[in-house]
Amino acid sequence: MTGSLAASDLSVRYETPHGNVHALRHVDIEAHPGEVIGIVGESGCGKSTLVTALANLLPANARIEGSIAYDGVDLVNLDAHRRRLLRGDEIALVSQDPMTAFNPVLTIGDQLVDFQHHRKDLDRAQKKARIAAMLTRVGISDAERRMRSYPHELSGGMRQRAAIAAALLTDPGLLIADEPTTALDVTMEAQIIHLLRELRREYNGIIMVVSHHLGVIAELCDRVYVMYAGEVVEGGEVDAIFHDARHPYTRALLACDPARFPERLERLPTIPGTLPNLTDPPAGCIYASRCERTLAPCHNVVPPRVKLSASHIARCHGVRG
Repeated sequence: MTGSLAASDLSVRYETPHGNVHALRHVDIEAHPGEVIGIVGESGCGKSTLVTALANLLPANARIEGSIAYDGVDLVNLDAHRRRLLRGDEIALVSQDPMTAFNPVLTIGDQLVDFQHHRKDLDRAQKKARIAAMLTRVGISDAERRMRSYPHELSGGMRQRAAIAAALLTDPGLLIADEPTTALDVTMEAQIIHLLRELRREYNGIIMVVSHHLGVIAELCDRVYVMYAGEVVEGGEVDAIFHDARHPYTRALLACDPARFPERLERLPTIPGTLPNLTDPPAGCIYASRCERTLAPCHNVVPPRVKLSASHIARCHGVRG
């Protein structure tokens, strides 16, 4: 199946010896087949918690509230067996570290055969034929030889391509790429961006790209959700976010993007202050302590979800629809 995704009032907390960490709070997102959705924000904003919740991969100490509906199925209330089936058949995750994505003692081919364990209608030869075709599709030449290679014999960029091939072999309706270029050099990063751009032309499911790299998001995505300290503070079409950002955090994030400075700077701009303590989040706006445009309600009243257009929202006391 290829269906729409919607998370509604989604909250995740981690139970730790030092208290509950409220990693996600009241998150609302949606995505539809054929779309590329971007999730952006600085480190610690909850991006990885969000995608692991969507992929049903939260650790044992996580507690989840709210709903995640995929093709009308509530993922939060599924039993463990059905979650595993859905994750294998419908939801695929490409991790941010291609160096550890594969078992080092098995060949790439053997592992990609195992990834197709749910395809009972195919024999081993047919699965290997699918692998060769998929490796070629993601830009790995001489696929038959690469199938006999061990992970350490592939470059980081080739391992990331193989990881994307592994995800696509499951025919997922939702493909999540979590920081897909973080561990790669600039040349390999450009190649993976090009690969994802090519895939979106022929892939009919949902692609979700998680990144702190604004250029990657601008290059690939149709819509963007901006996260800060566990909350979605702004969301909209990519042009609206990059050219008409309304939330102070989004504007500050864009102002710090090195790509916006044609000349060399002695020191890159930063956002003053630090992230709030998520074991005891502030009562009002989560960004108030770092914001230069605070109003009277910001420190004690949760900001409303303001609808700026049909597809553009922001959580801020200082914006009007």
